[in-house]
Amino acid sequence: MKKIYLAIPYSNIEPSSYFQATRATALIMKESKGMYNVFSPITHSHPLKDYGLPTDWNFWQKVDFQFLEWADEVWVIIPDEGTYLVEQSKGVQAEIKYAEEHNMLVKTYTYADLKAFITKFK
Repeated sequence: MKKIYLAIPYSNIEPSSYFQATRATALIMKESKGMYNVFSPITHSHPLKDYGLPTDWNFWQKVDFQFLEWADEVWVIIPDEGTYLVEQSKGVQAEIKYAEEHNMLVKTYTYADLKAFITKFK
């Protein structure tokens, strides 16, 4: 299985980001027929805010970088709200930089592009 770290902007679109990241994670894992394993930091951490954990990048950076070490590739989801959020996201930009510094492949998808790519495994 190829290990995918799924990045998406979070700040100021928290509920939408959680929905979009989780939908993309499920799509990849379901439709790829076991070819991809996905770690989505938003899917895995968003619910933890309800138990008192912070949502800011300063807290999650160390955690996310450990999962980036695990991954083979970084896939960035452009949220429905627009590409500019990827460009403005402190976290996503740091994740991309980390991946590039470690010679990891970085791919960028809209949900529609991701769905078209991943459903070819059916």
